[in-house]
Order: sequence, then structure tokens, then C-alpha cells
Amino acid sequence: SDMEEIRRIDTYTKGKVRSHELDICYPVAWGKNGIEACLASLAAEAEDAVRSGANILIVSDRCFDEEHVAIPALLATSSVHQHLVKKGLRTSTGLVVETGSARETHHFALLGGYGAEAVHPWLA
Repeated sequence: SDMEEIRRIDTYTKGKVRSHELDICYPVAWGKNGIEACLASLAAEAEDAVRSGANILIVSDRCFDEEHVAIPALLATSSVHQHLVKKGLRTSTGLVVETGSARETHHFALLGGYGAEAVHPWLA
């Protein structure tokens, strides 16, 4: 699939282009503070990944299951985008959003407006 190619893009580009996946799901057990904690760790992880040479960040909610809840893709994408802008790193990387929540045209438009270069929907 397209997403598998993006995940393994370093093998196709001999390491010139590298991707890093950001999992936007967190344990249900974290409760209502989970979103804040997860957003903070996502921002730090995104920054580290870009500083380590990742040219593509994949924002993904695919790990969603009975024990994990996903941060809304729009919120996660916007948060990562804004953090990288603040750190002066945003132009160094592309954001690809892999989400089960994008169902209608306006969802894709909104994700684009919040910084996504590409959106790959998956169906649960």
C-alpha cells in the first residue's frame, strides 16, 4: 500500500528520505488527562524525529483498540504542526495523517488547513 511505501521510504531512497510514525493513541486508563500528556509527548517525539533526520512524520491513529483511545487527528496534527513551527523545524518535514476519522471532503480540507501535506484514510 501507499502507506507501507511511505513507512519504508528510506529503503527506496537509500536513506535520503526517512519517515517516523507518531502514534496518537493513548491508554484509556490515563483518563481525561491523557490527551494533554499524549500531546506533550507527541510534540517532543516529533521534534526529536525531525532533529534526527526524519523528513516525513506519519500522524497515525491506527493503534486504536479497546484499551486505547485516539487523540482527534485534527488536534494532534495541529499540535505537532504548531510545535514544529515554534521550533523552526516545520519546513524540514512533511506531515502525513493516517486516520480512521477522515470520512468527508471537509475533514481532508481541515487537516490540510492544519498542516497535513497528505491524508490517508483507513476504514475500521
